[in-house]
Amino acid sequence: MNAVHHTGQRLSLKGQLLTVRYIGPVDGKAGEWLGVEWDDKTRGKHNGEHDGKKYFDCRSNSPACASFLRPKQPWDEHRTFLDALRKKYVSQASAADQEVIYFSSKQAEEVGFDKFARRQAELRGIFVIVLDRMRIRHRADDPGVDAIAEMCQEITELDVGSNLFGTLGEVYDLCRRLPKLRSLTLDGNRVSVKDSHHMPPGLLQQHSDIESVKCIALAATNNEWSSTPCNDGLPSGLKTLDLSNNAFTSLADLPGVANSGVETLVLKNCNVTTVSSSADSKHLPIFASVQELDVRHNNIIDWTFFNQLPATFPALKHLRTTGNPLYTNLMTHDTKLLTAEDGYMLTIARLPDLETLNYSRVTEKDRLNAETYYLSLIAAELSSTSTDVEAAGVRERHPRFAALCETYGEPTITRKTVLADGEVDPNSLAARLVRITFVSGAVTWVEELPKSLSVYALLGIVGKKLGVIPLRLRFIMETGEQDSVARESASYQGPHWWCSDSEDEDDCLPTDEVDERTSWAMREVEMFAGTRAVGTYVEGTEARVRVEARG
Repeated sequence: MNAVHHTGQRLSLKGQLLTVRYIGPVDGKAGEWLGVEWDDKTRGKHNGEHDGKKYFDCRSNSPACASFLRPKQPWDEHRTFLDALRKKYVSQASAADQEVIYFSSKQAEEVGFDKFARRQAELRGIFVIVLDRMRIRHRADDPGVDAIAEMCQEITELDVGSNLFGTLGEVYDLCRRLPKLRSLTLDGNRVSVKDSHHMPPGLLQQHSDIESVKCIALAATNNEWSSTPCNDGLPSGLKTLDLSNNAFTSLADLPGVANSGVETLVLKNCNVTTVSSSADSKHLPIFASVQELDVRHNNIIDWTFFNQLPATFPALKHLRTTGNPLYTNLMTHDTKLLTAEDGYMLTIARLPDLETLNYSRVTEKDRLNAETYYLSLIAAELSSTSTDVEAAGVRERHPRFAALCETYGEPTITRKTVLADGEVDPNSLAARLVRITFVSGAVTWVEELPKSLSVYALLGIVGKKLGVIPLRLRFIMETGEQDSVARESASYQGPHWWCSDSEDEDDCLPTDEVDERTSWAMREVEMFAGTRAVGTYVEGTEARVRVEARG
C-alpha cells in the first residue's frame, strides 16, 4: 500500500481536495485506513482523534476537518500540467465541428474562428495562464514534459492555485520550464519544503535558483511547514512574497525570507503576534532587504512589536497595520482611552524612516506631530514614577526616547519622589495634588485635582458632573476631627464659681457633672464659593467633601 499512498500525499475525491496524514490501523476497525485532512475544514467528522485516541495532527484548528477513509476509493484522476493546459486552452476541435449558431432563423456565419482557434492552440498572444482547481500534479519525468518550454515560452504569469502539488521541488521544476515566468500563484496548495520520494535528492536546491520569478503568492496554504524554507528554498530573484492566510505566529517563523532578497512581504490574516518568540532582543530576525510590510488583520496586541521593527526591518519604508487588536483598546499609562488615530500617530513616531502608513504618505508635519505627541506621553509616564527603577523601566519600554530628546530637546519631567520615611517630596508634582472624595446622596466619586484650584472652579467641575448649576451647590468638608461641645444637664442650677483655694478647677465640680455636661461633634468646614484655593482648606493630600443643595 505504501507504493500507492504516502503521508503528505495530495488527492482529490469527488472534487474535494485532501492531504493524507496517516496510514495504518484504527482500533475497533478491520484493515488499514487513510487518515485524511480535507482542504474544506468543515468536510470531515473529527480532527484526527477516534474514540479518545489521537492518530494524527491536522494543520487546521477545526474540529471537523478530518476523516478516515478506505484506501480503495474512486479517487479523481490527477492531471499533468500539459493535460490541464490542453484541456483549458488548446482545443483539438476544428471550427467545422462546433455547434451551429442561429439568430432567429438565420445561421450565423463564423469568420476567422479557425484562425483564432489555431492561435489559441499555439498560445500565441497569451501571457497569463490560470489553471486553478485542475487537479494538477507535476513530475520531472511526466510524458511530454519537455514540450512545456516550447508551448509556454511567452507566459509571464501562472496561477496554479488549489491543485495537488505536494512539494516546492515539483513546483520549481515546473517553473524552470517557463523561461519568461515572472509571477507565480500557489494559493490553496498544501506544499511542503521537504522533498518527497518522487523528487531526486537536492532537486529543491537545484531549482530554487529561478531568477526570472519575481513574485510568489502562497496564501492559504494552511502552513504545511513550521517555518518558511531556508535561504536556498526561495528563488534568488524573488522580490514579492505573499504568505497571507497562513498560521504563522511570529516573524521568527520566516527565516527563509529573512535570508532572501524579498523586498515586499505580505502577511495578511495570519496569526502574527510577535517579532520573535524569544524574549531576548539579541536574537531578533533581520529582514535586511524588506522595504514593504503588510501585517493587516493579525493578532498584534502591544507596542513591543513596533518597537522592534526598526532593528528587524532596517530598510522598511512602507507599512500596513489596520485590523490589529492593539488599535481597538489603546490607553495611556494612567488608563485614559486613546483613539485609533492616536495609535497610528504613535506607530509613525516609533518608525523614524517610514514613508507611508496604510497607503497614506507620512508628511513632515505628520512626523512632527506624531513624534512630539509621543514624547509628551513618555514624559507624562516618567513623571508618574517614584523611583529610578520605575523610570528605567519606562525608558526601556520606549527605545526611541533618547533619539526624540536629541531632536526636540528633553521635556520637563517632575517625578513623584518618595523620601526615606515614606512621605512624598513636598517639591514633587504629587505634593501639589489633592485627592478629593465627593459624596452627593448615594453617589460617590473621586477626583485628583491641583491644590491651587479655586472653589469657584471646583464648583464648576462638580456642577458639570451632577448636571446642576454650580452656585446652587455648597461644599461641606468633613475633617475627620472631633470637637468637644458643652451641654446643659437637666439639673443645671446656674454657673458654678471657681474656687480659688483649689489648684485644680475641676475639683470644684463633681466628676459626674463634668461628663454630663461634655459631648463631642464631628468638625465640618464649609468651603465658600470664591477665589480661595482648595489647598487652603485641605491639610495633606486627601479630603472628603459632602455636596449639598443650597436652601
